[in-house]
Amino acid sequence: MNHIQNSNLTKIGLVVDNIEEAVNHYCRLFNLPLPEIQEPKLEEPSTEHTDDNYTWYRGEYRDTRTKFANLQLGPVTVELLEPLDEPSPWNEYKQKHGQGVHFIAFTINGFEQHIDFMQQQGAPLTHKGEYGSGRYSYFDSENMLGVTLGLQELGPKQN
Repeated sequence: MNHIQNSNLTKIGLVVDNIEEAVNHYCRLFNLPLPEIQEPKLEEPSTEHTDDNYTWYRGEYRDTRTKFANLQLGPVTVELLEPLDEPSPWNEYKQKHGQGVHFIAFTINGFEQHIDFMQQQGAPLTHKGEYGSGRYSYFDSENMLGVTLGLQELGPKQN
């Protein structure tokens, strides 16, 4: 592999201070229907990781929870993220930068091959997860690209 296999931007992740306010602003400005705001259930115990349901962040399997809502703006999904006050890539971004563009994501095929490729390019893997119908990854690419690069693969695992 000598390049990322897809150059179609599919998602932009924005860290926000208050998701309810941000959702309302976007929906009013772009005349969008209000999306559901997904909130983690804080009282539930941590989930055990399995081969097809896990979150890995900076070397550890752990929950990385955030409030989020997805807005469809043409072919690109804008994901608004209000991080909880616990270790996560979104809280790490907020502590360092405040509100702003945390990641841009592309949908690819060949999840593990793309992780290997990005690490060979000098962008270490910082976060990855799988949720049954897909998997996603974030790379330490701010110095290289000015933003965190996200790659996602949808559907059954490719071997």
